[in-house]
Amino acid sequence: MSVATVVVKQLTGAGPTATTVTTPRLSTSDAAAPGTGNPIPIPAADFNFSYWMSLQLTITALNDATLLNNHKFYSDGAIGWTLGTGGKLVVGVRDAGDEGCPAASYDQATGTGGTTGHDMEDNTNGHAYYKDQTTETALVSSFTSGASMTVDSGDHTAAEAFKHVVVQVKVDDDATRGAQSAEVLTFQWDEI
Repeated sequence: MSVATVVVKQLTGAGPTATTVTTPRLSTSDAAAPGTGNPIPIPAADFNFSYWMSLQLTITALNDATLLNNHKFYSDGAIGWTLGTGGKLVVGVRDAGDEGCPAASYDQATGTGGTTGHDMEDNTNGHAYYKDQTTETALVSSFTSGASMTVDSGDHTAAEAFKHVVVQVKVDDDATRGAQSAEVLTFQWDEI
């Protein structure tokens, strides 16, 4: 039996444009491949944010599968980045139902390019699908293989996209300078 072909796409721009990525990188730009440009600077005071990143699991071919569902997202439970006292890596969450953002609710990342993104939780400039929830974000490290986040519980029976996750990093003024180590974030799904 041949399993379905699934890729991770990063959504950027107003459209959005969906770009297949293998090692997405958080930055202060709305770009799928920022390279080493637009790093998140350590602020003199308060916080700086990355532009939020929308990552979408996309089925490109069903092959012998007839159905994919139960899309989950998780980490290893520890983010090893030195982001400072109040720094953190977060993901958008909802008060009820699936945590993932539907395609129709995609919200382009904004901010001051090269300096900071807008906080996802900000009442004015935050992510429209999450900013008005009782709890807008959760620590990515709180989701593990034993306690994963449900992104999309729906059934997918064609080459199409699941709901997407939205992640963002917050950097405090006492963060450590320099490139951070790679972190593994996992997407999981059931396939019939």
